[in-house]
Amino acid sequence: MNTRKMRTRWGTVALAILAALALAGTAAAQAATEMAAQAPKKPLAIGMPVTPPNLPHIGVYIAKDLGYFDDEGISADLKGFESGLQSLRGGVAGALDILGASSEPVIVAISRGARLKSIFSYAHKLTVVMVAQEGIKSPRDLRGKMLGIQDVGAFREVMTRAVLHSAGLTPQDVQYVPVSSAGYISGLIAGKIDTAILHIDQASLARSKKPSLQVLVPLWEVMPTYWYGTFTTSEELLRKDPALIAGFVAAVIKAHRFMYRNKDRTLELASRHTGYPKEVLSPAYDALAAAKVWPVNDGVPADMVQVTINKMAEIGLLKENEKPKVEQVVDREPANAALARLGRWTDDPGWK
Repeated sequence: MNTRKMRTRWGTVALAILAALALAGTAAAQAATEMAAQAPKKPLAIGMPVTPPNLPHIGVYIAKDLGYFDDEGISADLKGFESGLQSLRGGVAGALDILGASSEPVIVAISRGARLKSIFSYAHKLTVVMVAQEGIKSPRDLRGKMLGIQDVGAFREVMTRAVLHSAGLTPQDVQYVPVSSAGYISGLIAGKIDTAILHIDQASLARSKKPSLQVLVPLWEVMPTYWYGTFTTSEELLRKDPALIAGFVAAVIKAHRFMYRNKDRTLELASRHTGYPKEVLSPAYDALAAAKVWPVNDGVPADMVQVTINKMAEIGLLKENEKPKVEQVVDREPANAALARLGRWTDDPGWK
């Protein structure tokens, strides 16, 4: 047989072998995918601090809607609370695996010995404004007014206290009025409260119903490097099942990345969960996306955590000798493990 024919024959054999290997690889990958889909998912109870959620909280809901938790082998059970303080209590009591809360009650709990670690953020930057009735022109005008809050020590009360502090006032100079998370807008419209801390989508909705309401203070201007919304878990669960926690973080990262690149679908899903129309959510989405409030990388910037600890001491939420170190508050290993698989977003230095 001449050399050319031999080369042709061996080439044909080689192609056949490669094709067979490719088919085998495809079949193996398909089998692995099917096995993963059929494997029992690990349950994860996740507490969220507002019910219904607002736009800044929506990433974890979208992660569930789009099947990102399923991809990580997680059966996610989302539970809504009236405040992050209540979510924290559920986590400390053992009813939750992951608790969503603003940073303040978590930092206070850790400073007092709670065996917790923050692992990611649903929104690491502030997303709220103080909305006030028409006659209130500056924070100095808040003396004697009725200020809507959730619980003392919960996020909206802390933000209210920060505004008071900026004007040289204290909670003793005003009247706190407890309000449910769904009751701020109706309270403002009815004149039962003079101010409320609202997420910007809430503020848009409130002003569409009562145009005389005004944005008195955007909190991100008062505290531009303040660390806002955390996902926190127990040190015990971190030790027992680090892969589960890393999978949770990966699902949230994928959801946040989806949100930046798919506005229309994000607004559609967000409208379903928040109950707000898309036309109210759209400008709020634009503002939050431009500010990059939903983290896509490690999600817990150390400098912002330190600023927040210092601010909490400044406004009286922590004593100086109670201030925890950043590493006592945060565990980055779950995010590091997630990013090892997903890769970092590096095209913009603003990504956190």
